[in-house]
This record gives sequence, structure tokens and C-alpha cells, in this order.
Amino acid sequence: MKTSANSHFSQSLNTLLKRYSLSEHELLKLRTIDESKIVSLAYTETGGFDIRDGAFYSEEREINYKLKIDYLMNGSDRKQTLILLPVSPEEDM
Repeated sequence: MKTSANSHFSQSLNTLLKRYSLSEHELLKLRTIDESKIVSLAYTETGGFDIRDGAFYSEEREINYKLKIDYLMNGSDRKQTLILLPVSPEEDM
């Protein structure tokens, strides 16, 4: 039996949410996404994603975001990006 991509994204998100705490604001943003519209889920332990354009940087920066979700807007093929889990280098220590 093949696992659908949406099921995989849902399982991965649930695993991450068990390991990390999202702020109320982040949870609200996450709830606006229809899981069936997720096209990509990226998570990193080192480096992070830029909040403005979603680019990945391997080096530690002032604030790195650890989770990036690409999804399709309702009724459109336009891709949107949601960046979550901010971590500053001091918090990693």
C-alpha cells in the first residue's frame, strides 16, 4: 500500500509538533493551511530558512527558522511559503 504525500506531510508535521512548541501565532498560521494542499515540507537541525524568501542558509544566523512549508493557495496553483520555528544561536546552546 502506497502512502500518499499528504499523509506523509501530516505524519511529519505531527512528529515535529510533538518535539517542538509552536507559539499561538504560529499555530494559528498553521491551522489556515489545508493539509491536502501542502506540496513540500522541509525541516533542518542546522542552519535555517530565511523568513523573507524561504532561502536555506547552512550557517547560523541571528535568527534561523527550522521549518518551511510550501503549499498551494485555495482555488489557485500559486505556491505560498510558511516559515515556522524561529531559533536564535543563543537558544541552541
